[in-house]
Amino acid sequence: MKPSAFDYARPRSVAEAVEALGSTEASRVLAGGQSLIPAMNFRLAEMSLLVDICDVDGLDTVSCDAAGVRVGAAATQTRVLDDADAAQAVPGLRATLRHVGHLQIRNRGTVCGSLAHADPAAELPALALASDALIGISGPRGRREVPAADFVTGPFTTVVEDGELVTDALFRRPPSGAVTVVDEVCRRAGDFALAGLVAVVEAQDGAVRTARLVGFGLRGVPTRMRNAEDVLAGWAGDHSIEAITDAVAADTTEVFDDTHAPGWYRRDAVTALVVRTVRSVLESHEAP
Repeated sequence: MKPSAFDYARPRSVAEAVEALGSTEASRVLAGGQSLIPAMNFRLAEMSLLVDICDVDGLDTVSCDAAGVRVGAAATQTRVLDDADAAQAVPGLRATLRHVGHLQIRNRGTVCGSLAHADPAAELPALALASDALIGISGPRGRREVPAADFVTGPFTTVVEDGELVTDALFRRPPSGAVTVVDEVCRRAGDFALAGLVAVVEAQDGAVRTARLVGFGLRGVPTRMRNAEDVLAGWAGDHSIEAITDAVAADTTEVFDDTHAPGWYRRDAVTALVVRTVRSVLESHEAP
């Protein structure tokens, strides 16, 4: 199929982009287009105006500072993946992007586009929550920054309002000594996850000091697993995993049950990912 007819704008500044978005009630933002274009072709997404932000000044940047890595809305996933400074500042970015789609998709797809799309099975919204990221949004009333915990409100739904666009995302540096692990269960490499985990783990003296766990592919939004985080504090990997299993079950009471996988499978899968991740962190921490 082909998309329905639409007008096209290619602004050169954020102000021009906001103005274009506000010129009609049915406008959409185009960056990489890896999700939007297929939806348009199947007529799942229709608009009267498509606003292409690829030429907007300053939106294709990737910059590092003491706070972390700020990724512009037009920066491709490949660009961020290949940025050595970004990988050193926030290792979770490279670890996450290695799981995202395939090379051809990453060459066009953008980090901020994935955040704005808010697919429940996507890795980057989970990383944003795990790294306590800030998402920059510009609109008619100016600029605002939204914590990742408040950004995604449901499947494919965010706090971005009509006439607004995501301009950047700041992924914060992890605590010194923390290890970021991204793992998932999927049918084939590059497929969306049936269940996935982003974990930021600190270990000390052979035991977990702190753990920040975010599951994805489980429900409509990335899932912060606070019960499991509490149980893992002080865990040395040699205890029964029954407490972890119970904690993950308490954190995942609303899990998808669909044609791709039943809810019990997703819950068991993310439990196994939690145990595997923490054990690998402890083993690497003990290695000479």
